[in-house]
Amino acid sequence: KANSLVDMDQLDFCIRDRLNHEAPRVMCVVSPLKVVLTNFPEDEVQWLEASYWPHDVPKTGERMVPFTRELFIERDDFAVEPPKKWRRLSPGAEVRLRYGYIIRCDEVITDDSGEVVELRCSYDPDTKSGSGPSRKVQGTLHWVSASQSVSAEIRQYDRLFSVPLPASHPEKHFLEFLNPESLVVISDARIEPSVLDDTSDRRYQFERQGYYWRDKDSTHDKLVFNRIVPLRDSWAKHTDASAADAEPDAAAKVVAPSTPTTPAKPRSHERDQRRAENAALAAFYKRFQGYGLSEDDADILSGEEPLAEYFSAAVDAYDNPVALANWFVNELLRELKDRSLDDLPFTAPHFAELVRLKEDDVVSSNAAKEVLEVMVAEGGEPLAIVERLGLRQLTSESALEPVVAAVLEANPSNVAAYREGKTQLLGFFVGQVMKNTGGKADPKLTKSLIQAALDSATE
Repeated sequence: KANSLVDMDQLDFCIRDRLNHEAPRVMCVVSPLKVVLTNFPEDEVQWLEASYWPHDVPKTGERMVPFTRELFIERDDFAVEPPKKWRRLSPGAEVRLRYGYIIRCDEVITDDSGEVVELRCSYDPDTKSGSGPSRKVQGTLHWVSASQSVSAEIRQYDRLFSVPLPASHPEKHFLEFLNPESLVVISDARIEPSVLDDTSDRRYQFERQGYYWRDKDSTHDKLVFNRIVPLRDSWAKHTDASAADAEPDAAAKVVAPSTPTTPAKPRSHERDQRRAENAALAAFYKRFQGYGLSEDDADILSGEEPLAEYFSAAVDAYDNPVALANWFVNELLRELKDRSLDDLPFTAPHFAELVRLKEDDVVSSNAAKEVLEVMVAEGGEPLAIVERLGLRQLTSESALEPVVAAVLEANPSNVAAYREGKTQLLGFFVGQVMKNTGGKADPKLTKSLIQAALDSATE
C-alpha cells in the first residue's frame, strides 16, 4: 500500500454536509455597518417570522426576529463604487433584507477620514417577505436590529499553516509557515436575540458566514462563538497558488474530496418547452400569472398538468392563490419526494383547508407543517388532525396571560435587566413563552402581553 494524504478539504466537506442537517440558521453580523430606515417609525419593533431551516432540509422550526428603524448589515455588503455584477447594496441600489423588506440606499454618511459610518435608506412596506409577489432585486442580505441584537465575540479559526504541506519545504523551518490569521478574534459582532434562549455547546449556521459553536465559556452577558468551518472553501486559492511549491513527495498522493451529486430539477426552459407544445399548460401559466403569483411559482405550477390541475382545484376551494402557491411549492412538493400527486391520501380541497387554517391563525406555521406530514402519511381532515394533536394556536389573552406571568416570575434577573434598558431581552421572553406552550402561542399577542406586563411595573 502506498502512503497517501487526505486533503483537508475532505474533512471540511464532511463537516459542512453533516452540520447542514443539524445546525439551525441564525443571523449574525460580524463587521457591523449601521443602516437607518428613514421612513420606518422610530419606536416601532416588528417581529418577523424566520425559519431555522432551508427548504432542502426536512425539518421545521421558526423563531421571531425583531425589525427596527436602525439595523446592522455586514460592512462588506456595501460598496460606494461597486464593481460589475455587484449584487449587494450601493448608492441608489435596492436589496432585500432576509425575511424582511426591500430597501434602497438613499444617502451615505462618512466620517472625517472618508470611511462610511452610516447608510440612510428607505424601505418599501409592500414588499414584506412572504406577503405575496413584489418586484425582484438581485441581492438578499442578512442583518440584525441595532437596538434588539446582542453583542457577541466571534473567534474565527482558520488553518494553522499558510501552505498545505510545510514539510515539503525542507529548506525552511515549519514555523515559518504559521498562518498569522489562524485565529482572529472579533469582539463587536452582533447576533439576533433568539440565541439567548439556547443552551451552551450549541452549533449554528450563521447565514452567509459559516458554521459556529457556542463556546461553553459563554454567559448571558457575553456570548462567545467559535468558527468550525466557513460555508465555502476559502483555501482553494491558497492551495492552487502553492501547488507548485508544495508538491508531496513521489510516494504520496492527495485524495480530493468527492462531492455527491443530486438529481437536478427540470429547468425553466424545459417547462417552457412543455407549455409551447401543450396549450392547456400555456393557459394554466397565463391564469396563474393573473393570480399575482411570482414568476417562479407560476412557472413551476404550470410545468405539468397534474400539478396545475391540483393547484387549480385548491384555488377553487380557497381563494388565496398566493398563500396556496407558497405552501404548494415550498412544503407539499417537498413532502411528495419521489411520489406523485395521485399517491396522496387527501384531496386538493383538504390541502386548501390546511392553508386556510394557517392563514386564519388557527395554527402556527410549525403546526401546519406537522399536520401536513400526518396528512401525507395517513390522510384525514386537517381540522380533525389539529384537534387530535392539540395543535390549535393560543390566541386568547386569558389563555396566555398566566403563561407570561409564570415566565416573568421565573426570570427575575432578566426582568430587572429589561427594565434597566436591556430591551433586546424581549425576544428571550417571547421564546420562553413559545417553549412553555409547545410553540402554540400567537407570537404577536405574546409579544404584546409581555411588553404590557414589563412596562406596567415601570410606570
